[in-house]
Parts: sequence; structure tokens; C-alpha cells
Amino acid sequence: MSISYIPRVTQLDAVQLDNQVEELFKQLFFQATKFIKPRLLQPVLPELELLIRTWIFKYSVVNQKSTFGHQMLSLKYRPDNFVKSKLYWYYGYTIGLKYLKERAIYSFTSNTKVQNFVHKLETFQLIADILNFCRFIQTGKYPSVIDFMLGLHLTADNLTREDLTDFSWTRELLWHNFIELIGTTIALINIFGLKRKLSSLLKYVWWRKHVRSSVAGNKATMTINTVCACCGNNPVLPHTMGCSHIFCYYCLSANKIADQEFACPKCYYNGKEINKFVMT
Repeated sequence: MSISYIPRVTQLDAVQLDNQVEELFKQLFFQATKFIKPRLLQPVLPELELLIRTWIFKYSVVNQKSTFGHQMLSLKYRPDNFVKSKLYWYYGYTIGLKYLKERAIYSFTSNTKVQNFVHKLETFQLIADILNFCRFIQTGKYPSVIDFMLGLHLTADNLTREDLTDFSWTRELLWHNFIELIGTTIALINIFGLKRKLSSLLKYVWWRKHVRSSVAGNKATMTINTVCACCGNNPVLPHTMGCSHIFCYYCLSANKIADQEFACPKCYYNGKEINKFVMT
């Protein structure tokens, strides 16, 4: 008789085991090829990883209707629900999409549009993972997005960890996965862009005096009391970007590199050019 209820911690363990199995195969492969010149393997590295993942997929999901992580914990997908068409979608999402992203990063490193598209795609996937994890915590079903999309149900004849009673450890594992997802998402957020948008909104609040944006052409002047509009210290290598305020060169250029829409924190003018300040 199959078991319909499977503890959340067991399902999460299966996902972690799948990741570790993949990493183990990669380490074994790279260990076996360590004497081959890197210039021979590096150009086809995405294809080699694709072959490793495909081999794992063939001898786990295709043949057994369960991943290696599932098999270690006596879990499996319901075979009557895992039809051939779902198998193709499962492969495309878990392996094919990952290969396309890696190949795009390798082949189109200098293509800004492609890199931005890959970045947005990864962001959407992370958001989907977080939302799915919150739903999984509540319902206890479909630990991964692809399982939810395809409606793949997990069953078990017996549970390897059915005697688990340490609920504090279980909660710790669940929170560990959630915090890891949050941390990864925060790393993808453009902090400088977010700061600029918040500053733009805060200039209208009642406790701050509204300052009208400077217009191009306002001449910057420098005196003994002039400080950098960013760091508040005496300007080092004074530069301007079109408004009446002066910046350190490194303060201004670093902010512009991090956020092309960076505006002056004093008057909110968004200058496009960085010019050296010249005393007249």
C-alpha cells in the first residue's frame, strides 16, 4: 500500500540530495579530466554539463520515474500521472533551460541584451521558487516549481525517515531553505537602483523640504567649504555631471557605473556626462 502523505522535510531532503548527486558526478568528471588542457574543455563546458545532467535524467527519472534523491528516500512519482509529454517538459525546464542560460553566458558575454535577458529570467525563476516554497510550506505538496506546474505527485511504499520526531530540526531545515532563497534573491537586486527610486520618492514626503531638480546649464562653483554631494567630504579630483553640485571623481563614476540612472542626491538631476571641474 502506497503512502500518500510525505513529510515536508523528506521532500526537501530529496531535492538537496539531487543537487549533491549532480555535483558529485561533476567532481568525478573533472577529476578524471584534470590532465586535459583547460582550453580544450572550457569552450564546451556547458555541453559537458548537459551530458552529465542528461545521463542522470535518463537513468533516474526516465527509467525509474524518480530522481536519485527520491530513490535514496524511498520516494517516487506516481507513474500513471507522469506521462511522456510531461517527461519532455520536465527535461526542458530542469535541464534544457539551464543549458541555454549557461551557453548564453559563455557565448554572449559582451552582449548586454542577452545578459540582461538571462538576468531577468533568473530573477523570475527565483521569484517563482520563493512563491512555490511558501505554498509548499502551507500545503506540503510539490516542493519544486516544475512539480507544481506539471502536477507531479510523490508517493512512497515506505518512508526511510518515518520515525522522525525532532520537529525543531525539521523547522530549522525548512527555514534554512527559505533563507537561502531570500539571500539569493537579494543578491540579484540592484541596490543602487532601489536606493535611487526611494530617494526620488522621499523628496516629496512632508518631513523633507522639496528641492526642484536642477536643470542642465547651472554652473558649479567651488569654495573652501564645498563638499562632495555623495560622501560629504572635500572633493577629491572634483567632477560634475551638469548640475550645480560637485562630486569626487570616484564617488560619481562608481555610482554611474553601478546605476546609469544615478541622480544627484542633492537636487535629483540626472546628468548623463561626467565632466572634470575646472576653476575659472
